[in-house]
Parts: sequence; structure tokens; C-alpha cells
Amino acid sequence: MLHAAKSKHFAQRLNKCLDELGVPSDVRGRSAILSKMLQIPRQQAWMLLEGHQIPNEALLNQIAQEFEVEPTWLIK
Repeated sequence: MLHAAKSKHFAQRLNKCLDELGVPSDVRGRSAILSKMLQIPRQQAWMLLEGHQIPNEALLNQIAQEFEVEPTWLIK
């Protein structure tokens, strides 16, 4: 899968996890909440949510643990 397609797929799955938690869908609020949940900068949270970045392995595992999903589900 191409990098851009993979990052968009990841963003869709991440947003689905946040939807299931009832996190508001506005990007600013959502990125602020994700930033606090993962203890990452807001800009990085926004980039993950918008599909501009794929997390490194450590962050991917942290996200998977936070949402109780498999890391492979998030990226494949």
C-alpha cells in the first residue's frame, strides 16, 4: 500500500476509535483530546487524525493499547 493511502487508512481507523468513545468530531477538539490521551503535541495529533502521518512503532502500540485494538488493525 502506498504511504499516502496507508496514512489515510490509519486516520480512518483512528477516527473510528474516537467515534466509538463519543469524542466530538470537530478536528480541533478531537486533536486536543487525542493529544492529551497520548501525551503528544496537538500538531502531531492533528497530523495523525488527518492522515498526514503514520505513527512510529512505539506510538502505534500506545494507540492500540489505549483503544484496546490490535496495532495491525490500525494500519492494515
